[in-house]
Amino acid sequence: MHIRQLLGLFSFLFAVGCLQAQDIHFTQYYMSPTTLNPAMTGKFEGTVRIGGIYRGQWASVIGNKGQYTTPSLWVDAPVFRGFRKRDWLGIGLTFFTDKAGDLGLKHTATKLSGTYHLALDKKGQNLISIGGAYGQVQRSLDRKNAQFADGLLLGDPFQSADFRGLGDDVNATYSDIDGGIVLTARLNKQTDFNIGYSMFHIGKPEFTLIGQDTLSTSGQNGGAKRPLPQRSVFHGQFNVKMNDRVTFSPSFFYQTMNGADEIALQGIAGYLFNPQKDITINFGLGYRLADAMEILLGFQQKNLRVGFAYDINISSLSAATSYRGGFEIAANYIFKKYKKAIIKPQIICPRF
Repeated sequence: MHIRQLLGLFSFLFAVGCLQAQDIHFTQYYMSPTTLNPAMTGKFEGTVRIGGIYRGQWASVIGNKGQYTTPSLWVDAPVFRGFRKRDWLGIGLTFFTDKAGDLGLKHTATKLSGTYHLALDKKGQNLISIGGAYGQVQRSLDRKNAQFADGLLLGDPFQSADFRGLGDDVNATYSDIDGGIVLTARLNKQTDFNIGYSMFHIGKPEFTLIGQDTLSTSGQNGGAKRPLPQRSVFHGQFNVKMNDRVTFSPSFFYQTMNGADEIALQGIAGYLFNPQKDITINFGLGYRLADAMEILLGFQQKNLRVGFAYDINISSLSAATSYRGGFEIAANYIFKKYKKAIIKPQIICPRF
């Protein structure tokens, strides 16, 4: 059977059978801090940070129509001093939309996050950050796309009694709550690290796109709602300064949701290419267990950071994908605005 047909059939079965478990995924997880852990909100030195990340997958295999895409934009800032001078409060706003396959399965969210950063020492080098996020989420699919190319027609599975009267667009909207905690510490002048835990869908919001009950006479979806499973994420990163020009940053990422696990390990080296212009070149490799090898590239110039990633598929689908996977491009910029120091004039008396 044609590869496009196989993957099209897979995307349909995934949408019908695993719709409730769909969540966003990024290879460059630390380049999207607010979707990694809401406790990362406002955790930087500066005035405002703005960033974005785009992920595309399977386009080279099944074409642009059926590809999986995930763009996300976010902005955050450390806005208020905390109860103590060394503490502060960060707030942020995150938007993302995830589109999966020929069915046009979409997961769109806008979330507001807030974090309190509690300093554990006088210099503020060791922190505990506790944060949360709240927002509105919409999930939808396009019924008219429930057929596949090259003559592979499964009929319209949405013509059953469960789906008649829904129209072409099927959607559900609900509120969602996330939370997280991050410990940041400096071990010495050359080494610091952060380790965190976050939980998504804390309240297990209920929704349905595909019901099992028949529709009401009014044409509304009478299907039973199901709770969205919670997703737990553990993550950590070390930053080691090897010498004046080279740094090494190994990291790990583990998430689990409804019995499905994902483990990723990465190592990124940074080389200070131009000290005068503060340009650092980043390059590294990663491995997502039983799924993909990851190629990681990027650069940083002062307050601008850019990253690129490509996944080489090594899963059981590699025979159909020819090892092609997903790509990502990400960038963020930190604006810094400081008040000018006020120097009071001093009058020197010549007698002294």
